[in-house]
Amino acid sequence: MPRSHGPRRKSRQLLKKNKTSKGVTFLLRNYKIGDKVVIDVDPREHNTLPHRRYQGRVGVIQEIGRRTVKVGIAISQKQKILQTKFNHVKPFHPIHGEKNDS
Repeated sequence: MPRSHGPRRKSRQLLKKNKTSKGVTFLLRNYKIGDKVVIDVDPREHNTLPHRRYQGRVGVIQEIGRRTVKVGIAISQKQKILQTKFNHVKPFHPIHGEKNDS
């Protein structure tokens, strides 16, 4: 039996994208500090790939660089900071039936 327990273990379905997910629209989006984003792992880019446990989580942008963005994610009582590239995040759009606090 192989003893492979790396960060991409059990992630075949998670890191698989359909053929229509091509393009560079992630570079054209403008983010501001405080915007909510969803972590959507893009398997085409291996550098700064977030761990698969953060797939689908909603976080808040804390810092924006030229090529990367820092996203704060609350997991239970802890605040995790992910530094990732722009193609691993997408804007968060709440469901229309959901009530907003603001």
